[in-house]
Amino acid sequence: MLAAIHIRQTVTAAGPLSCAALATDTGVALFTRAGGTAEARFAAGLDAFAELCGRAGNVTARLHLTDADLRRELRAVADSFPTVALVDVGYGPLGALARAAADAIGEHVAAVLAAEEVAREAATTPPAEQTVATDASKGSRRGVGVACVRADGSYRQKVCPDTRSILAGELLAIELAVTTYRNRPLHILSDSRHALAGLRGEAPLTTEASVIVDRIRHRTRGLPIRYSWVRGHSGHPLNEVADRLAVAARRAHEAQLPSAARQTIAENIVASLSTPASAAA
Repeated sequence: MLAAIHIRQTVTAAGPLSCAALATDTGVALFTRAGGTAEARFAAGLDAFAELCGRAGNVTARLHLTDADLRRELRAVADSFPTVALVDVGYGPLGALARAAADAIGEHVAAVLAAEEVAREAATTPPAEQTVATDASKGSRRGVGVACVRADGSYRQKVCPDTRSILAGELLAIELAVTTYRNRPLHILSDSRHALAGLRGEAPLTTEASVIVDRIRHRTRGLPIRYSWVRGHSGHPLNEVADRLAVAARRAHEAQLPSAARQTIAENIVASLSTPASAAA
């Protein structure tokens, strides 16, 4: 049995939050603890570890725990869980599981922060329309990188490893936008005419794309959502950043870069929105 546990701490309106995710070949389980201390981080990680031990039973499990401090503590008492073997570096399938765990935490944190932002906006003034650019990147392998970015630099990016077509990827990027910036007026920019036509019911879609369109329509029902086409690679600042984020997500996944390196690359890309050249454009 292969497994990975990733831990991340963040700050929400309710206070610091420690999150841990356990990823196995059967899916991802999320565990949270209030607080931003080392104790809270360890507690969330141990919740995930206890879940793994319960699932493994008498089956040997190879675990990549990305938190070096907790890994060191568990290794000191390794005799207490003889069926779990700790792996320091996550390569191959273990690396993929670690990324899945990190992505699950990222999606949870983004949802919490988005809900809090919506609540704050609703308590003051009606939310203004927000412009968000989306894009997807597909290489020669199966899978796509998708991304969305707002003018203030807020962004999301992820990899969809089983997606087969760039059309499905473009629609997944739009879905990422409407789930990230949920329950508010949006003006979504896409450089895919086919994806926008599919959303309007004006173009034939594959089964894969139709399923995504149905999800988007369900999630945006009753909301003021506008879609506009922009020409790709024509110097539009938001479109260019969305494109680079999608490409970076795909290439980082293919190169199995660690999460810290992927985050640094993404932040450097988004930083271009605040440069004089971007402002002039």
